[in-house]
Amino acid sequence: MTSSPTQAPQQPAVRESEFRRGLPALIFATLGAAFGYAALAYFVGVLVVPLGEEYGWSRGDVVQVNLWSGIGLAVLLPFTGALADKRGIRIVSFIAIPLFAVLILSLTFFDGALWMFLASYAVIGAVGSGTSAVVYAKVVSRCFDRHRGLALGILAAGLGSVGLVFPPMMGAIAEGFGWRATFLAMAVLAIVPLFGLIFAKIPAASERTATAPLRGMTPRAALGRREFWMLLAIFFLIGWALLSMVPHFIPMLIDSGVDPVTAALLSSLVGLGTVIARPILGWAFDRFNAIHVGVPLFVLAAIGCVVLLVGGAALAPLTALLIGIAFGAEIDLMSYLSSRYLGPRAFGRLYGAIYSCFTIGAALGPVTAGYLYAAQGSYSTSLVIAVIALVLGSAILLALPKYPRDAASE
Repeated sequence: MTSSPTQAPQQPAVRESEFRRGLPALIFATLGAAFGYAALAYFVGVLVVPLGEEYGWSRGDVVQVNLWSGIGLAVLLPFTGALADKRGIRIVSFIAIPLFAVLILSLTFFDGALWMFLASYAVIGAVGSGTSAVVYAKVVSRCFDRHRGLALGILAAGLGSVGLVFPPMMGAIAEGFGWRATFLAMAVLAIVPLFGLIFAKIPAASERTATAPLRGMTPRAALGRREFWMLLAIFFLIGWALLSMVPHFIPMLIDSGVDPVTAALLSSLVGLGTVIARPILGWAFDRFNAIHVGVPLFVLAAIGCVVLLVGGAALAPLTALLIGIAFGAEIDLMSYLSSRYLGPRAFGRLYGAIYSCFTIGAALGPVTAGYLYAAQGSYSTSLVIAVIALVLGSAILLALPKYPRDAASE
């Protein structure tokens, strides 16, 4: 009788202490997501036309950078995740962030063949695994439980802000100073998360409860669970669909007569949709079934692709906004569901595998769209493929079993 009144008011205190304790780590993770590996995709569209003009490369050639950086990421990410699980995030970040920045800076001096450019991106992707969303989602998952969805939404909004700012900013830099200057700007920004790491209080990899190890699946157990394989398939398909057209928005708008800076500004609507969606969706994930929140947004993105297919480049801004909102759901949902289904025990390795599948899908989609454009002179087939992938991914998502809602049941 006396325990209920004393227990009832504890939830706000838990929220306050969780955010007060985890705020420095959340700031570090948000900066890392904003200026780490994932940010590279947001200014590929700016490079398509100038690199094509200078070196004679096709659009499919240029957007291959996403594919090869994705391959580099996929190869090294399981090892990076394992290192973060065993040795902690600090050591991974202190090694990866400066090296990532130096490699990007080296592209300001590039003057060679296409294969050298793609190889450089593959190495950047491999090193960038230490600056990927896997590392930063692990930070948030270790520091937040009750309000993990909201914290992941704030983290993802940092990346979305880059999607909003980078296209016009990098477009203006490329227009005024040349495409090489975009890599100089990115290299400077890539160092910024190190300052956040100094103040972040991240639980050490060796921290465990006094009586038990961390809960969650081991890698061997995950291989026998259908949830793990379904997550791999879902985010490969949706990554392919949502990222297929993002690098092509700018060249598509330029083809329709829009000047490059305005085209970059319009393409930033992807980032606008993402920034708006992610904190709201993270809040919703903590209160409702995250799957039921995400699926309608993926369906809206499919409708956006149909709108672009029917209406042409004039309706590209609407499609960009719908895809941005769905993309806001995807990254947040991928992190949230992975943390709930897999648990923290081997989160770095297992989420690394899921994120690698997402990255490969997100890289293959734009490359395929580029070569289909070269063969057909339009993006119609690519849009149809994106719609099919969104519908199929949503169907598999709805077939997932119910996930645990808290750490005690993970």
